[in-house]
Amino acid sequence: MLYLNVRNIAQGGLLICLSSMLQLLPTSFGEIFVIFTIFSAIPIYILSKLNPRVGLLGYIIAGTLIFSFNAHEGLFFLFTNGVVGFSLGAFNYRLKSKVLISLFSGIVLTLSLTLVNFIIGIPVLGVNLPGNLLIQISILMFFSLVYCFIYLFLANFIYNYLKRCYPFN
Repeated sequence: MLYLNVRNIAQGGLLICLSSMLQLLPTSFGEIFVIFTIFSAIPIYILSKLNPRVGLLGYIIAGTLIFSFNAHEGLFFLFTNGVVGFSLGAFNYRLKSKVLISLFSGIVLTLSLTLVNFIIGIPVLGVNLPGNLLIQISILMFFSLVYCFIYLFLANFIYNYLKRCYPFN
């Protein structure tokens, strides 16, 4: 059974709102702020690292909230940033090896990007990928692994800094 006290609910609500605001920055203030959307995964990462079930719930709520304001940003969050934050946090909750966490999260991100790129038809890297299907999926896999590995270090740095300054539990 999932036990949540008022503090956990308030933290979750604040992190979901922060994630939503970061993802919606380009719609409110212009496309120049699109780089800040990558940070929308950090609050979901924190929730998922503390408790994967709460992280999944936060991911779904944040995605729904973002989608209600802007469908494009909502889809982008649900298939990229939210997936990265949730998978890195959930695997970090279970595993200790940064390589395994990055590998499994990279696989999840590759599956998500493949779904968006080939089934929905939205080019995820901004361009149509060259080569046949195997080469295209290999490019997505390489990108996802590198991205998750780098993002894990960034997310852990921010998590550890916040935990030191403002304990979550």
